[in-house]
Amino acid sequence: MYKFLNLILGTSDVPTYMAGLVFALIGLAFYFKSKVAKRNKQSAATPYRFSWKFFTQDNLVEMAFSLLAIFLALRFSVEYAGVEVTMIYSFVIGFSLPKFIGWLYSIQGKARK
Repeated sequence: MYKFLNLILGTSDVPTYMAGLVFALIGLAFYFKSKVAKRNKQSAATPYRFSWKFFTQDNLVEMAFSLLAIFLALRFSVEYAGVEVTMIYSFVIGFSLPKFIGWLYSIQGKARK
């Protein structure tokens, strides 16, 4: 089981990895909070008052892929960035990775036009 966890989590021990994941989720919460704050209340496509149901339906795919990307960024932090998992690194990954993914998709969308 130790070898399996080492392969899944990399060189980080489980408590460090889990704490990093918590800080990454906090960063992700800040990202979605900024997204909610920028919403257009006057749009017919969105409710005037905040709705958890609408928020979840509207962002479910982005949340799922953001969580997957955060897991990969934490797991491969040493290999691609040469950085051990720290709490500040995890928070920054959680906050900025969804923006980076969106930017990559916008580049891909422009290439198809």
